[in-house]
Amino acid sequence: MRAAIYHAPGDVRIEEVEPSEPGDGEVLIRVDAALTCATDAKAYRRGHPVLLGPAPTRFGHEYAGTVIAAGSGVMFAPGDRVAGANSAPCDRCEACLRGQEPLCQSLFPLLNGAYAEQLLVPRHIAAINLHRLADGVEPALGALCEPLACALHGVEASGAQAGERIGVLGRGALGRLLAAALAARGCSVTTLGSSDADPPMRFDRVIEAAGAVEAWQRAVALVRPGGTVVLFGGLPGGTSVTFDAYRLHYEAITVRGVFHHAPRHVRAAIDLVTRDPVPYRALLTHAYRLDDVIEPLEMTAGIRPRDGILKAVITP
Repeated sequence: MRAAIYHAPGDVRIEEVEPSEPGDGEVLIRVDAALTCATDAKAYRRGHPVLLGPAPTRFGHEYAGTVIAAGSGVMFAPGDRVAGANSAPCDRCEACLRGQEPLCQSLFPLLNGAYAEQLLVPRHIAAINLHRLADGVEPALGALCEPLACALHGVEASGAQAGERIGVLGRGALGRLLAAALAARGCSVTTLGSSDADPPMRFDRVIEAAGAVEAWQRAVALVRPGGTVVLFGGLPGGTSVTFDAYRLHYEAITVRGVFHHAPRHVRAAIDLVTRDPVPYRALLTHAYRLDDVIEPLEMTAGIRPRDGILKAVITP
């Protein structure tokens, strides 16, 4: 079968690889849709210490497909339409027992290989974070469950309530996923890009989704006294960020970091795209065949003109 293989920054090749056979608890799917994302684009441009394992390695992590075969002990059958996450917690380590599944000590390696004709979903993910899609749900919407689950984690961490004013910094795909998830909670949402002027009123809560030092600092500046800031966009290890200590202390601002998702977020994401697909379908701006996956990755990474890209749907 054909699959995209990451060899080094800027070097991803479509190659023939040996097809997989599912073992106990594993599920082999035909990939019906995979999505590009900013994290994959970042990995393509300069590598990624969290997302990817040692090169050469398969690439892509947002997927939906149809079950081809399943190992013993699996509740899926050939022909089932499914979508899933790229990890699953162990439910045994200290982090999981504390209810902090995104910090699971066995979370890595993450599942890659969605840019391919077939994808083998390992046992621990198939058991927890692989789900059937309802009739009528497009595969590309199912593939949104992983990034939307991350967004739902960010919304949950913010504590946002209906009627509150929420600021989202960042107008990329995840910023828009956050905005859609907040709107579904009944919040009043304002999304801000780096060139937008600050509004006159401070927000009850701010979620930073731009992944820049300046955006982290701006998030704290834009929240009201007693409000909450969620740092959603990641920065490289070793980065230092300076905040106004007066605001954090005397104005009792809560600042929280958020990473990844838990199984409840994956389930909720699939439920959201099933019940109300319209705001999520709007993020699927481009479509490409597997052979051309480099083009949308380079557009998302800013190597080529972006042409309004948010997410590209990749089909074999």
